Amino acid sequence: MSTCWESVFSFGDPKSIPNNKTLPEDERGQVREIKKLRVIVVDDEELIAETVVEILKHEGFEAAAVSNGFSAIEMAKTWAPDIVLSDVILSGLNGIETGIKIREIAPNCKVILFSGQAATVDLLEKARTQGHRFEILAKPIRPEQLISIIRDASGRPS
Repeated sequence: MSTCWESVFSFGDPKSIPNNKTLPEDERGQVREIKKLRVIVVDDEELIAETVVEILKHEGFEAAAVSNGFSAIEMAKTWAPDIVLSDVILSGLNGIETGIKIREIAPNCKVILFSGQAATVDLLEKARTQGHRFEILAKPIRPEQLISIIRDASGRPS
C-alpha cells in the first residue's frame, strides 16, 4: 500500500546493501537480521513529529514520536534509542537539556537537534562551553538531508 508522500520522499531502498557487501552471518552461516536503527523524534508540534516518524519508518528505521523532553527521557530508559532527533525549543526541558540527559542514560545514543528559531544559537553556545556538542539542522528539514545525517550519525551506509 503506498501513501501520497512516498513518491515525494523516496530516498532509495534502505534494505539494500551498497557496494556489493554481504549480509552478516552467524556462526552457522545463517544470515543475521540487521537491527533497525531506533530513533526518537521529539517535537511539540505533533504534525511535524508524526511526519518525520513516517518518513523514517518508510526509510527502514524504527521511529517513535514524543512531544516533550521528559517523555523522550522516559522512553530512552526502556527503548534504547540509537538516535534522538529533537527540536531545540520545547516547553519544560529544551532539546539540549533533553539530549544531555539522554546521553547520561544511553552514552552511545547520537543526538541531532533542529530548530527554526534564532534563540537556539545562545543555547547551543552555552552547551558547547559545558563540553556538549550537537549536530544542528535548520527547520524546515529537508527529508533527504535528514536521512543522510541520521545514517552518517549512525555509522551505517546510506
